[in-house]
Amino acid sequence: MISMEVVEINNVKSLEPFKDCVVRFIHSENVSLAFWTIKKNGVLPDHSHVNEQVTTVTKGELELTIDGKSEVLTPGKVVIIPSNVRHLAKALTDCELTDVFYPIREDYKNK
Repeated sequence: MISMEVVEINNVKSLEPFKDCVVRFIHSENVSLAFWTIKKNGVLPDHSHVNEQVTTVTKGELELTIDGKSEVLTPGKVVIIPSNVRHLAKALTDCELTDVFYPIREDYKNK
């Protein structure tokens, strides 16, 4: 029998790894989901990781720079960031976004 787990995002512990950037992580066996709320002018600093990342903005405008190329993401746009590629983001407005990581973000798994 397959079991189902339902998680209420607002009940998940939040972290503020960067000023004005709040995230809630949910981890499955294979992927991590990150639900971000970022205030206007909040910045996710330049970084890279071994995880492939898929990002979608659900509210607001986010300027995402990947390997030196910038694009403004708005609701309905999705971007795929390959493993080990440098990227950073700045909220142009208050915004909300969802990241999916494969494999799991071990660095956030136990926080």
